[in-house]
Amino acid sequence: MISLFTFQAHLWGDKRSASIVVKASREWLEQFIPLREFAALFGGYALWRAPEQQTDQMPGEALGVWGRRNVSKLRRILRERGASFHVIDGEGPPQQLAILNQDWTGRL
Repeated sequence: MISLFTFQAHLWGDKRSASIVVKASREWLEQFIPLREFAALFGGYALWRAPEQQTDQMPGEALGVWGRRNVSKLRRILRERGASFHVIDGEGPPQQLAILNQDWTGRL
């Protein structure tokens, strides 16, 4: 069973308060939600580089979203699409944030 790591992070520096973030293995997550859907569903995504010490739960890059509503929505969509997972409180293995994509054009 795959883990969803849930934690708080300052994705935009100190200007904003810490956001709730959820991330999982990109390879696993894209089996259920292709990257091209993230902008329309969540208004963007965060992508992390593979950890130096890879684990079964994080064998490569991580993909995730931020914001309480998006975190809840991601979990719901995964369940609706047949994914089995458990939620872990914590960031998981150390990873460097590679891309923070915000695309608000698809949202009304």
